[in-house]
Amino acid sequence: MPPRRPERADRDIDPRPRRSAERASPGSPTSRGARRRGRLLSLAVAALVSAARPAPIAAQPSPAEPASEDVAAAHGRWRAAVERDDLAEGAALADRYFALLEGTSGVDSELAHFYLGYGDYARAEALLVRGLTREQPSFNDEGMLYARLGNVYLDLGDLQSAEELLKRAQPLLQGWGEFYAVDSLARLYLERRALRSFAEALDRMRVILREATGGSGWAYAIPDLRAAQLSLRRGQVEEAERRLLDLRPRLDPALPAQSAVRADLLEELGVLFTRKGDPGAEALLLQALVIRERLFAPDHPAIVRALGHLANLHVAQGRTAVAVRTRERAAGLQDRSARANLARGSERQKRLYMGLVQRDTDATLSLHLQGAPRDQAAARLALRSILRRKGLALDAIAESFASLRRSLDAEGRALLGALTQLDAKLSTAITRGPIDLPAEEHQREVEQLEAERQRLEFQLAARTRAARPADAKEPPITVEGVQAAIPDGAALVEIVQYRPHDPFGPPVRPTWGKPRYAAYVVGRRGDVTGVDLGDAAAIDAAAAELSRDLSNPERDPRERARRLDALVMQPIRGALGPARWLLLSPDGALNLVPFAALVDEEGGYLIERASFTYLTSGRDLLRAAGAAAPQAGAPRGGVLVIADPAFGSPSELAPDDDATRGLRSAELAGARFPPLPGTEREAEAVRSALASATVLTGPSATEEALKRAQRPRVLHIATHGFFLPDQGSPADPPGTRGAAIEGPAFRENPLLRSGLALAGANARRSSSDEDDGILTALEISSLDLHGTQLVVLSACETGLGEVPRGDGVYGLRRALLLAGAETQVMSLWKVGDMATRDLMTSYYAALARGGGRSEALRSAQLEIRRERPHPHAWAGFITSGEGAALDGRQVAPAFARVATSPRGCACAAGEEGPGAPPALAALAAALVLAARKRWPRRPGNW
Repeated sequence: MPPRRPERADRDIDPRPRRSAERASPGSPTSRGARRRGRLLSLAVAALVSAARPAPIAAQPSPAEPASEDVAAAHGRWRAAVERDDLAEGAALADRYFALLEGTSGVDSELAHFYLGYGDYARAEALLVRGLTREQPSFNDEGMLYARLGNVYLDLGDLQSAEELLKRAQPLLQGWGEFYAVDSLARLYLERRALRSFAEALDRMRVILREATGGSGWAYAIPDLRAAQLSLRRGQVEEAERRLLDLRPRLDPALPAQSAVRADLLEELGVLFTRKGDPGAEALLLQALVIRERLFAPDHPAIVRALGHLANLHVAQGRTAVAVRTRERAAGLQDRSARANLARGSERQKRLYMGLVQRDTDATLSLHLQGAPRDQAAARLALRSILRRKGLALDAIAESFASLRRSLDAEGRALLGALTQLDAKLSTAITRGPIDLPAEEHQREVEQLEAERQRLEFQLAARTRAARPADAKEPPITVEGVQAAIPDGAALVEIVQYRPHDPFGPPVRPTWGKPRYAAYVVGRRGDVTGVDLGDAAAIDAAAAELSRDLSNPERDPRERARRLDALVMQPIRGALGPARWLLLSPDGALNLVPFAALVDEEGGYLIERASFTYLTSGRDLLRAAGAAAPQAGAPRGGVLVIADPAFGSPSELAPDDDATRGLRSAELAGARFPPLPGTEREAEAVRSALASATVLTGPSATEEALKRAQRPRVLHIATHGFFLPDQGSPADPPGTRGAAIEGPAFRENPLLRSGLALAGANARRSSSDEDDGILTALEISSLDLHGTQLVVLSACETGLGEVPRGDGVYGLRRALLLAGAETQVMSLWKVGDMATRDLMTSYYAALARGGGRSEALRSAQLEIRRERPHPHAWAGFITSGEGAALDGRQVAPAFARVATSPRGCACAAGEEGPGAPPALAALAAALVLAARKRWPRRPGNW
């Protein structure tokens, strides 16, 4: 019997599988490019399809394998429902058939195609990957499996993998099969705006059509439809209109009434008429929506897109309330789809998928900030979208790890152990470089390890999904729920980077504008306030300039601290009212700024007037509120302190190391770390403050000891830290954050470019050692720190990392969140050994007195500031995560009344500097008065 394949040209055309008698002649996949990224993708795809069958992603099959007649009967019932065009029943029967099929070694490409069209990408992917693992599939079967899997990745935003698979498929297919693969490539190039490749794909499609026999007549118009779509996206309105109106009479009589191609045509005409102000736009868009709802799963991306077009039309019509309701429905479906799709795939695939979701988020924020800034429903919808989506990929990965540790069987634990070992090997390969291997061979080894890691991530994600109960439902994230978790007197400040969306787009202006920052402010009660902060590039530049000044004690940072405050915090203060306890969730480059070191309108540092607790997302408040409070007498993990590691023989240090001795940072290129004598006294201070602390120093402060730790209640590590520049980018000039590492220039995972130095770090010899004294963030992410209330990384630059918008900080911060730690204290620049010892001593003393994890740090910083006023000495550390005391109590910050000098120092009210002349005091008073006139306060502000 010939293999089944869709008769239609576009895989979105109809989710029902069709029969075709065509078969493709043999061919062979071709190698694509010599760039590392292409090689890595090829390795990842090869590792994926050559792996053992992935774990089931539906309910676990029963121990007894279902009888073949049961599977056959389920297949028959599903096929009958599909033939009746009963999509709802067909989807339910497909799930039953899939569950039975998972208990066998069978593969059904028809079912995979059904799921692909319907929008259940996890099940489609599982079936297609299983099909590719069969021994010696026919060339045509293999080609269609590659093509359909490429379409799965295309819809989920992984364009690189999709292109790789579609190009593998094309030489294996002929006729309509090749047309399907090339049309998919055309849609991919349309998404990328790769115009030359798009034109080549259209040319190839037309050649195939000239040679084709059979097929549906309307399929011959597909290249013209794709060309019309390109014209519309480029703002060539007249050209798009000509093409679409020419296509409509050709396609209308030939297309089935319920066809995705018909919906595509109607939708493109509706978008065109919306831009022209034609009153017929709404009817066209509604028709397209009805068809898509008839063909696809309720949360299919095409339905979300169709609702977005309708919302844009309502904005153009001035129907703001209707636009908000329509966009709210689209956002709800997008959130539901995101939860399902983030339960599959590797971390890289999760991040790429969230790039698609970001578009809907940007459009939702634009509706409020650009279209309806005074509409409270629009403001709450915008904040809800941020709360549900910001950092969601990180949450999905962290929950996956936690679920695996809680519920894995022996096979699953073996997979998790294999991933941990692989992380250690990969970390060693990266931090060591090609010590005893040629550079090219070392690079190939790294690529193979990365590909193997993606395969293991894929399998672990599938197993996590399988372990989740079928009826498991997470409570929805709401603004009201988050408000209820905000302490009295505090305010949540969500800063987000977004791209303004203009639904009317080209040719007048671009559809997507340049990135901007916005802030949403909400307290325990009351309305949501949204503030557009302005151009992201300008704010990022101001943040980078301030970071350079703060990290250098010889620079005066006040001017740039005031400039960044004026751009970011001054507009936010207008929405805060009297709130001074800020639960702050930054985004982008603002993740790397200590807001306490900003300077307000009166010349004072914000540490005097506000308390900041940093969050990845306001959603973190719900996690903290839902955590069980510690019970009196309940057993807890202990306190583990690792300090003053024996890095290696001092004789191995270079003779000119005096310049770096006492700084907790080191250049890995030389692979030599100087001792940190202050950390031993720091460890003793921690032991004095927190009873029963276990302290590991010298040769005992090893990587192995840390990996063996069993969920300590508090983990304190005082050592050298590092964050390395991206090998694919120009190295930072000397003296900037991070450290250089010798080796080939290629892009590295940020979790492999940040880490800590432990005992033996100077004695590394062979690249085969896994515990080599260098603990990367990737290795830290595999630790089990669930139940660990506080992790303090008393080292250099431990809070740095890559900062993609909407996804936190890729570095040690992310690693600790993945490991399960509640709260992290970490640094943003190179810190002095002795100053850090004093800061940490004060911090733990405040914790021992019952202070909050966040407020205790602020108290310690204020204490250090009295002796060392420059913010380089006191502002380098921040608290991220839960800010409550270790016993679970929320501790409100205390603020003293402060008189501020024009120098920005906080002297007690009525005090003067020593020996201040009367003339200088008068000048100071005049300057303060001038500052107040220049920067007047708004009523209700601080």
